[in-house]
Amino acid sequence: MFMRLPNAFNNYHLNETVEAIGPWTPLVGKCHRGLKLFLCAIYAPICLQDKESGMSVSIRLCKSFCWSVRASCEPVMNANQHKWPTHPAFNCSEYVDDSMCVREDFIAATPTPAPTPSGNDVCNMRDDVLARKVCSSDLVLRAEVSSIRDARGQGSYTVLKIKRHQKKSGRMGSRSSRKAKKTSDNPERVLVRQTECRNEEKTLKEGHSYLIVLDKRSLKKKTKYIVKAIVPWKNKKYRKLMRRNHCKQR
Repeated sequence: MFMRLPNAFNNYHLNETVEAIGPWTPLVGKCHRGLKLFLCAIYAPICLQDKESGMSVSIRLCKSFCWSVRASCEPVMNANQHKWPTHPAFNCSEYVDDSMCVREDFIAATPTPAPTPSGNDVCNMRDDVLARKVCSSDLVLRAEVSSIRDARGQGSYTVLKIKRHQKKSGRMGSRSSRKAKKTSDNPERVLVRQTECRNEEKTLKEGHSYLIVLDKRSLKKKTKYIVKAIVPWKNKKYRKLMRRNHCKQR
């Protein structure tokens, strides 16, 4: 098995190929888990020697694999002001599904590494990053997740139905409290972009309480609440964070 150069981008040397792949590095781990294999098949195509004819044969991507990677990674790219490449090598329609192509199931047995806390994973981030998210957000609240489902017609989002924790008061039902309830944000559903919550199935659980950091998006007559951070609730630690006192010092 060999690697064929030059590739579709006229890279004649291995170091040129490595450099060409470089801009894709920040995307690894944020969308399709087969992205690395996908990139290798494009930038460093596998080449096999046919014993009978003596001719070399390049192994190309499977069309279905290409479309799967694009469907997963293109929304992440768009969210970061990048577009899917227009180069013919990234045109999924140019590939075919046959017995010799690089298939998606080649990476099925590859274990997915546990995510590390960062500013890019809204379900698992460092405390300093979380504090900055709080300061730049529209709404911060403590809520219990009552249901979790995929969003229909919302792209790659997960819908969380939430029940906000309210402070107990001895003057329930007063005129001032009713007015506050009408004017304050009290979302019942929030949206989590799946590509930004890499450990979603293990992190988000029904019946558990979370600190939820939100941004509001007004579309026509509706307001959507997009999750910037959602982490399991920690009483003393996050009560102070919700007051945003630390933001005044920034």
